[in-house]
Amino acid sequence: MPSASFGAGPGTHYELFAGLRAAGVSYLATGATALTLHGVPRLTPDIDLAVDPDLANVTRLEHLLAAWGYGETDPSTPASAGTALRHFRHPLAALGEIDVVLPQPDEFARLLAGSVTVALVDVEIPLVGAADLRASRAAAEDEAGREDAEGLEVLASVRAGEQGSDADTRREQIRKFSRWSVAARLDWLLAAARLDKGMSPEAKPLTRGLVRRRGWYGR
Repeated sequence: MPSASFGAGPGTHYELFAGLRAAGVSYLATGATALTLHGVPRLTPDIDLAVDPDLANVTRLEHLLAAWGYGETDPSTPASAGTALRHFRHPLAALGEIDVVLPQPDEFARLLAGSVTVALVDVEIPLVGAADLRASRAAAEDEAGREDAEGLEVLASVRAGEQGSDADTRREQIRKFSRWSVAARLDWLLAAARLDKGMSPEAKPLTRGLVRRRGWYGR
């Protein structure tokens, strides 16, 4: 059993992102988290963050995660040339897996320059921009990465008003999902994370009560 000294950890994405803001952590949501926030459904319990590698900034993040009860599962590993990947896990929290990418300072500055933000209640969440996210996913050496890149291309065409084929199921899924509010997309991810931890998906997150669309729950 986990020690009682473990913090509760954030119960919702709102608590997570509000906590990062309050702690003064400079970061960008990336990976599947950013993909979903942009409007392409990617069902994953992990939180993916690209973090400013400045030592003071990393220390703020480490202190916050430790206060919440997260522990690092293994030493940092290279994600790509000059980029470290760190894994933090919480034994109890629904949002129990946080993967932190530490790019080189110039690379983080480049990503920051191309970033966008989305609003969750009163918290702005910074994301890796769609073009940078699409490029990184296209470069991934797996089918999921290529599908993610294709999904972002479909999203761009949907937003440009292109009709596409009536038989294109993936396009229709993305079209519908991209109309969900940011809160609804994160509620959907939270339900997946809770199920992954063996919890009921029917908790009442802080984001409930905002605009929520129903009728599509997976790929």
